[in-house]
Amino acid sequence: MPRRFKHVRRDVLKGILFIAVALAIKLVIEHTTFGKHLAVMDYDLLQTQLSKKQVPITIVDVSDLAQKDFVVSGEIVRATPREPLKEMIKALADQRPKAIAVDIDFSPDEGRYILASDPEFFEFCQNVAKETGVPVILGIKRTLGDPAADWLGQERYQDLAASILVPRDTRRMASLIKVEEETAPEDRERRITTVPSMSKRLAEIWGQQPDRPVQALLLKLGLVERFSEQHLDYGVSPEDFLVDYGSLESIETIKATNSAVLHDQHDRIFGKLVLIGDATLGKASDVFSVPGREQPSPGIFLHACGAYTLITAPLYELTHTGRVVIDVLLSAVILGTLVLVGLFYRITKAREKATQKLRGILTLVTVVTAIVVGVVFVRVTRIMWDDFFLALILLVFHPSIEERLESLWKTGRKLFVGKSRSRAQKVAS
Repeated sequence: MPRRFKHVRRDVLKGILFIAVALAIKLVIEHTTFGKHLAVMDYDLLQTQLSKKQVPITIVDVSDLAQKDFVVSGEIVRATPREPLKEMIKALADQRPKAIAVDIDFSPDEGRYILASDPEFFEFCQNVAKETGVPVILGIKRTLGDPAADWLGQERYQDLAASILVPRDTRRMASLIKVEEETAPEDRERRITTVPSMSKRLAEIWGQQPDRPVQALLLKLGLVERFSEQHLDYGVSPEDFLVDYGSLESIETIKATNSAVLHDQHDRIFGKLVLIGDATLGKASDVFSVPGREQPSPGIFLHACGAYTLITAPLYELTHTGRVVIDVLLSAVILGTLVLVGLFYRITKAREKATQKLRGILTLVTVVTAIVVGVVFVRVTRIMWDDFFLALILLVFHPSIEERLESLWKTGRKLFVGKSRSRAQKVAS
């Protein structure tokens, strides 16, 4: 075998070893505080690149609808009055939106309705849906871990219910929450209750778009995923997804304290998803930080963006396998090109000099290409590559890592050879 082919084979083996080491270093850094902060920065940057389309969602802001004190079982309870809500729901339903969702927790507290009139209100919502064909969805939070029959106090109301729980990590929203119900020890199978989120219910009513061919292929190969299921304590398993906040500012809002302002809003209501709740900062009790935004947002906007994401703007995240594949490909492009160039040189010094000059150019081109495809084109690919900073940093420092490792290898080899010779001399003497 020609000498240059031996050098090429050696370079390939070295390259593979250095890629493996770089991947190991990246895996360790990802689990550190620095690595997690870097991932958040990556995600925030990607969010700013998402398209700002007009969304088919309208929010009815009832922040100025003052809560009132009600006497329930001898105790004073403060809650949103139901009569104005009924009037608004009826006024909205008459203008034929796709669905109406109320971002208020209507679930009973320790088995007792918040207001004695709640069953009547639930019946009203069901009748509106039957008469107009417009589904009405009511929020629940306190009864998420209970059987479906207890979500709104009675089994016949369970179809109205949807979770309004917002995760701490607002990069994600739950599509559903699975809860294992406690059963008798002799039962062979544990019953699982699945609680849909408000975003999920709205998306199901609207209809979700199928995956595009490229994303469908990547899903099939296990390189990306749309939904991620976690298994928490107490038998709770939320299935969540990444949220597209690109159109957050384009969501239309109507302020209302009664139905009067809603009667002439046909263009903003017809054929759209309508959410009712507190949408004013300083008045809403549920306020959350949003990726890529300096100002926090009331929770109702997060439910709206979650529904929009499921309907028309699905985001994909790389699986662990997908991340490894990208990291290997980026390094392999540089290694493969250098190996091919090295085949044209017979003299070792000439080959090393040429590849050394080319490495810097190749690294720069690869980094720029990765930034363009992974960041600038995220609105096209819809893939949230939230560890690209770390991957590109390691790519840039790959030559330095390689030199250090090679230097350590040579030093260790010299020491090993030196000791072997000393032992051989002692044995010979």
